[in-house]
Amino acid sequence: MIRRLCLSAAALVMLAAPAIAADAPDAVCKEPAAPTMPDGRTAPAKDIVAAAAAVKAFVADSDVYQECLKEVIDKMQTAAKAEKKEMDPKVKAALEMKGDANQAKKEELGQRYAITAAAYRQAHPR
Repeated sequence: MIRRLCLSAAALVMLAAPAIAADAPDAVCKEPAAPTMPDGRTAPAKDIVAAAAAVKAFVADSDVYQECLKEVIDKMQTAAKAEKKEMDPKVKAALEMKGDANQAKKEELGQRYAITAAAYRQAHPR
């Protein structure tokens, strides 16, 4: 009996999780995954070039992600104004924090690529 109850509860949680996630205001915004950087001292030139392209793609995708978050905030503020209410400041802060964290990832990735490229140039002088 207890086992059935536990299994039923677990099934309910698993089935409800996608619905709960879909209700997140920023569910339409997909944060890109940051690429890994090769070891600049040992990687071939093609890997360094591929890393540069991956960084550029990540930055572009991150810009889209941050714009999506901004649009979500704007839509929520517009909806709140239409209802003559204030947007929940906790939700706004959470969305802004996601954008700020993504911006920090972009900056960190840029620094990691610069280190990778410098290590490559040092290991492969012309």
